[in-house]
Amino acid sequence: MDKTEFAEKLQQLNQKLRQGNIRVSVVRKGNSLYARATLPPKTNAKKPQPHQQDVTLGLKANPQGLRRAEAIAKKIGAALELKEFQWDDYCQPSPQEMVPKTAIEWCIAFETSYFERRKRNATTEDSFHSRYGYYLKQLPQDQELTKELLERAVKATEPDSYIRDQVCTAYKALGKFAGIDINFIDKALRGTYSSSKPAPRDLPSDTEIVEWFEKIPNLDWRWVYGMLATYGLRPHEIFHLDTSELEQGGIVVKVLPPTKTGYREVRPLYPEWIEQFNLRKKCLPNVTGKCNRSLGGRVAPAFKRYKIPFPPYHLRHCYAARCIKFNIPVSIAARWMGHSVAMHTRTYQAWLSKAMEQEIFERVINSSTRPQSPQLGATDLAA
Repeated sequence: MDKTEFAEKLQQLNQKLRQGNIRVSVVRKGNSLYARATLPPKTNAKKPQPHQQDVTLGLKANPQGLRRAEAIAKKIGAALELKEFQWDDYCQPSPQEMVPKTAIEWCIAFETSYFERRKRNATTEDSFHSRYGYYLKQLPQDQELTKELLERAVKATEPDSYIRDQVCTAYKALGKFAGIDINFIDKALRGTYSSSKPAPRDLPSDTEIVEWFEKIPNLDWRWVYGMLATYGLRPHEIFHLDTSELEQGGIVVKVLPPTKTGYREVRPLYPEWIEQFNLRKKCLPNVTGKCNRSLGGRVAPAFKRYKIPFPPYHLRHCYAARCIKFNIPVSIAARWMGHSVAMHTRTYQAWLSKAMEQEIFERVINSSTRPQSPQLGATDLAA
């Protein structure tokens, strides 16, 4: 039985226990099975109240072990219902069982636990890989997982970098799962990197956006480019759109739920680009992808293929900057773009170039509706 098949069997077992109102689950750590439940404290425990604990079953993570684990879980559940649970009735870990496992064993156990709490599909697998799996594989797989090993692995990355920040997140989660003291990660090593302090970006002008649209020879990718520019979509969202209203003469497009932030309705900036870019005739390129990341990943290579000198996301950033230039209220702009007001404010405001700032300043100052400054009176002039 391979890892995926075993995880499915374990998930089915726990679902069966829940359906039977048995307040115990079976979990896998490395190659061993444990029963997990809210249990009375052990003798001399620091927590005096019942709390979630694991019972060592002395069983291997195989089909035979699962069958035996189900029977013991039911026995523990019955004892809890009758308030007769006693720690002495169950085998405690021997010194050999308490020897810490290797990094690869803990990584396998961590992944199993992760998907016991989430439905396993292409999207969640991609999310796990990008957030945890990729970085966990960088650990020395055959070495004992310890605080010292995690600390060395973190320090091997560049301080105050995106990688350091991601590694800290992954290793903190693994360390917590393995019962390792990981407070050192936040206190000393995570650094000052923050996605809320983005670097300014050299965005194309609206004139350049129009010019590059006309240079794309493929009509399908022209439509993709035009939609990204006009509606500020994320690349993967182009494959999850309801454009029926647009096709019937309207201007609103609807981003459908399978996307990163779910359903939303988006307005065009500029509306005249709908006709100029011929967006009412939907022309999606024939591409496939198991998840949003892989679908979105088809767009950037097309931009490179047609020698477009900026990545697809810059069209989204230009839309955000356009919201600011057009005085769209932040709450509305954030809703159209599918993120929070805080994200819109701290991220996209920071991407306004000096030229944009100057343009906005001159437009506001020269506006006929701008309040006029008070004039000095005659008494003030005499003084």
